[in-house]
Amino acid sequence: MKISKLLPVFYNNNNHLSETLDGTGTPGEKNRGYGIVVIEVNNGMRFGIPLRSNLNHKHGFKTIGGKGLDYSKAVLIGNAVFIGQPFKIPHDEYVKIKDREHFITSRFQKYVERYIVLANKGDNNALQQSYRYTTLVNYHAELGITLPDAALDND
Repeated sequence: MKISKLLPVFYNNNNHLSETLDGTGTPGEKNRGYGIVVIEVNNGMRFGIPLRSNLNHKHGFKTIGGKGLDYSKAVLIGNAVFIGQPFKIPHDEYVKIKDREHFITSRFQKYVERYIVLANKGDNNALQQSYRYTTLVNYHAELGITLPDAALDND
């Protein structure tokens, strides 16, 4: 697990993604680099879990003062060129993340696994309730989800 910056070039190559953090609010203009915790789950899939300054839901890991890691906005990083320099955060937040590395990885793995099960079942009610704004909608093929991407309607 490392704390790095997700580079803006990630969006140049992935401007089709929905529900990602972008800083602009304009579809197709995702250009904000931000801090991520890079972890591997599901047999080597590399995800970047963004650091949020205002984590106000339960799908993440809270660190210090309302900050945390937002599992719902994690992005799949297929190429390491999208990962930049180390991202600087306050020492107490860094220590909390590093001390709970195994816990964070385990919880995120469960978050992804539950999404896969619900999406493969076509359980739209549970998906709307727990995964309404997740970025995992972008990765059905990579996650082995057999139902169409439309199984989760965010509109």
